[in-house]
Amino acid sequence: MSLKELPKNVVNLVLNSPKEYQSQLFKMALLAHKPTDQDHSELIKNFSKETDMPKEQIYNILGVYIALIKLFLEINESDFNQKLLEFGFTTDFLQKLPFFKNPNGIIDNLMDNHTDFGKMSLFKWRIDISLSNSTLVKKVPMNLLVSLTMKNGKNLKIKIEAKEFHRLRFNIALILKELNSLRLSK
Repeated sequence: MSLKELPKNVVNLVLNSPKEYQSQLFKMALLAHKPTDQDHSELIKNFSKETDMPKEQIYNILGVYIALIKLFLEINESDFNQKLLEFGFTTDFLQKLPFFKNPNGIIDNLMDNHTDFGKMSLFKWRIDISLSNSTLVKKVPMNLLVSLTMKNGKNLKIKIEAKEFHRLRFNIALILKELNSLRLSK
């Protein structure tokens, strides 16, 4: 759910949700936002039974909280507050959001299950070339073999044809160039 398309009745639904359940709903939104394989429908079903809230209402509130989490991660605090006020949220609601009490804790909580490719311990690569005869070289494409060893012991092996590797390298260079020009234009 995008906050730009948020109907006023959904904002009112979030604002009028029982105060004693808001922290539980926010924790469920954090849990739902994490990249896991778990199905949280049973958790929502049990919460619905305990609180007598319809599942549809819980899903709408969770959708708003997840959109708030995404927005919080994208922009700074003052812009975040301003946008929420524009969408119809009250200052009282903003003050009760747990974002501002422990923003680093929320970010750490969201990043717990992300695969961190920055924890690479070993990177090896080689070019696989067949040198038996000139006709075979034309039929068998040259390959690039990449081996990544992560600090957690996991090994990743990737085999890429030379043409695909050059295409990938070119597109990454274009993306980096665009990012650099965006950074300089700000």
